Amino acid sequence: MTPDHRSDFPLTLDLLHELLDVDPELPVRRLLQAARQVRGVLAPLVLSLAEREGVAMGTGARDELARMRKRAETYRQLAEDTARVPGARVVKGPSLARHYPEGTLRALGDLDVVVPGEAALWQVLALALDRHDSDEVELTELDAQGRPHLFAAVWWLGEDPLLDPDHGIEVTTFAFAGRPGLVPLRASLPDDQVLADVLSLAEERFQRPFTAKDIIDLVCVLTSPAAPAPRTLTAAAGEFALAPELLELCERVRAYPRLAATVPDELVEGLRGPADTERSRRAGAQAAPVEQRYGMQLTAPLRRGEGTGRREHRWNGGVITRTPVADFLMVTGELVDPALHASALRELAGLAPWPLRPARTTAPHPGREV
Repeated sequence: MTPDHRSDFPLTLDLLHELLDVDPELPVRRLLQAARQVRGVLAPLVLSLAEREGVAMGTGARDELARMRKRAETYRQLAEDTARVPGARVVKGPSLARHYPEGTLRALGDLDVVVPGEAALWQVLALALDRHDSDEVELTELDAQGRPHLFAAVWWLGEDPLLDPDHGIEVTTFAFAGRPGLVPLRASLPDDQVLADVLSLAEERFQRPFTAKDIIDLVCVLTSPAAPAPRTLTAAAGEFALAPELLELCERVRAYPRLAATVPDELVEGLRGPADTERSRRAGAQAAPVEQRYGMQLTAPLRRGEGTGRREHRWNGGVITRTPVADFLMVTGELVDPALHASALRELAGLAPWPLRPARTTAPHPGREV
């Protein structure tokens, strides 16, 4: 994607006052305070717009904006690394940021990556750990109708550990998790990147209500030269069981008079039929449940281990899953008996160490945080 895919939509502080329901007569600091309360990390966008519109900024605001730009560059570089792993796809994040108008900063919470299988998942995490030291990882094992899938995430400190949210990369062997018992897991993304990004936005509705950031994301995509044709987007939303969610987001956008024209009538009208069909399907049938096991991390800091797969170790207390990055006690709920955790640590101590990759002999990749 090139800079020619940037939207020319007039994204302004005035618009953000409206989206965040802040009196436009109030100073920008009140808008910034409201942005910090919204899920989705909107403060950097406010700061970048303030800079572009010539609002007076002190050293604290300028430094925060600089750190957030560095954060965005960190994710952009990691996305480039990830693209070298066969089949790995980054969705949302830097991909959506390329549609934002020149001079604006779409803040990134983490990097979302979809991979074709387990081997690619550990390759992607290895690339992240080559750049960034970390001691925090998440692992979830899923079974969707007999097909195993994985979710894994690695987190590391932000530029300012006291002020900035942690960086993170989330990697899945599936595209869309759906909603248990209602919408099935869908393993693959659309081939077209813009469709994949927009449907990933719609999928977020299963986790939380849409926010101002989602509205801005969709507006920037639909007003860019890369905007998909309404019929193409409608067909994809129907195919991936996301027509109701995408229609809801489109209607949220159109509820703001100055944004209504950014969503084509053809798109909204085209989504109504597939949305009704999908709602009827959900009402009349239940998706097969997805079985899940959660990993309780047993080892830190994370290792840069050899291998492209997990090893499962069973003992009379339960199951330990060993991976190239860490070892985990597998559980099915949030509460874990401290005695079971202690037993898992004793069992792990008796196992052979996981083989490590050879020590790196070259300088760290530029931009690595230590």
